[in-house]
Amino acid sequence: MSRWALLVSMVVAVGSHGASFAQEMSPSGQYREQGLPVAGWLLYPSIFVGATYDTNPNQTATDHNNNVGLRVAPRLTGTYDGGVQKSTFYGVVDARFFSADTVAATAGFTHLWQAQQDLLFNFFGNYTRQTDIFRSALQFNNGAIGPPATPNVNIPIILNPFGTTPGANPIAYNQFTAGAQATKIFNQAFVTLSATGYGILYDHSDSIPLGSPFQTSHDGASYWLTARVGYNFTPQFYAFAQGDGIFQRFQNSLFNTNGYRVIGGIGSNDPKSLFRGEVYGGYWAQNQDQDNVFGFGIPTDANSAVFGGRLSYFPTRYWAIIAQVDQTLGMSTTLAPNIPAGIPSKTTTAILQSTYGIARDWSVGVRGGYTWGQFISFGQLNTHGWMAGASFNYEVWRNLMLTLDYQYTSTESNTVLAPFTEFTDNRYTAGLTYKY
Repeated sequence: MSRWALLVSMVVAVGSHGASFAQEMSPSGQYREQGLPVAGWLLYPSIFVGATYDTNPNQTATDHNNNVGLRVAPRLTGTYDGGVQKSTFYGVVDARFFSADTVAATAGFTHLWQAQQDLLFNFFGNYTRQTDIFRSALQFNNGAIGPPATPNVNIPIILNPFGTTPGANPIAYNQFTAGAQATKIFNQAFVTLSATGYGILYDHSDSIPLGSPFQTSHDGASYWLTARVGYNFTPQFYAFAQGDGIFQRFQNSLFNTNGYRVIGGIGSNDPKSLFRGEVYGGYWAQNQDQDNVFGFGIPTDANSAVFGGRLSYFPTRYWAIIAQVDQTLGMSTTLAPNIPAGIPSKTTTAILQSTYGIARDWSVGVRGGYTWGQFISFGQLNTHGWMAGASFNYEVWRNLMLTLDYQYTSTESNTVLAPFTEFTDNRYTAGLTYKY
């Protein structure tokens, strides 16, 4: 029996007839009708239950322990529109019951307050648990596309603020984001001031004494102070210049850095347009507070040209595309084979998702991802990570869908101990998705 046949036979056994009052949804993942009204909010709940076969659930370089297990992925999003006050929240869990490291989650909110016609305040927050960007809860079944949160809400303001990359034997972490911004509009010009804080806490092994630098050195925070000025040349097109002050702080203060980023770019944010997004380019520099004590010749500063952007595009009502690319400078704070701690690093992260409705009752999705970790001025060491996936959803009833999903992840490194740091993983999933 094939892997897919095994998974489908397991999930069909737990299927049941759905309620007929469910809201209809288009194959692109955007609800056509209103959600469930509760106290002024519109809620959009869904849940996936099924089976998953994973060829390497622990992402080990050797001794792959392939396994079959239960996979549950609940999702809840909601919107509130009070005129001058508008809010969105979202929560997604992707639980593969192999270990604590295979349970991913993300939850957050955004709130817009239009104090005056030309003065807006935004508040936002996010919590994410994962081992790397490819194991995000938003990857399964193209979860970053869906009602009612737009991709710009689901994707963090900075896609990968701590420059994490996939690797063998990963450690799960909890990442926190909180921030606020104020925007003042002057006819066609605008000025935005914002402050954002990011925090990261890794799971700690009980076998390592609390307080050991091997235990806590990679826990930390990053604080961003941002000023942006821009000009709307048309309702669909704007240009901007932006400056960021970036202050990275870690449990081990030897890794602390101060820096700045200067970028400029163009974008579009017309809510009536099928295309929204922006692209940017500029320069980033980070300087380590203290001299590097981990090895002779390791630089304490990092500076580089950077680029990035984000895109959400809906060519038709049945086709959705989102993409984001970001580059991050920082310090390598974890010990890895042939990579001493404290090396300045530059991480490029790219994510793409697309969903297309072939017919009213079934749709397909594809996704891809790439990470490139460069260790600056230290023998041209680098690591690469790739992710590719696809999903299929067939509407068995109005509110119940058969869901098939596949994801491939792989890494490679040019270190001399690469065979012990690289891994490959194939993940097959089949189940039923219920949407109210």
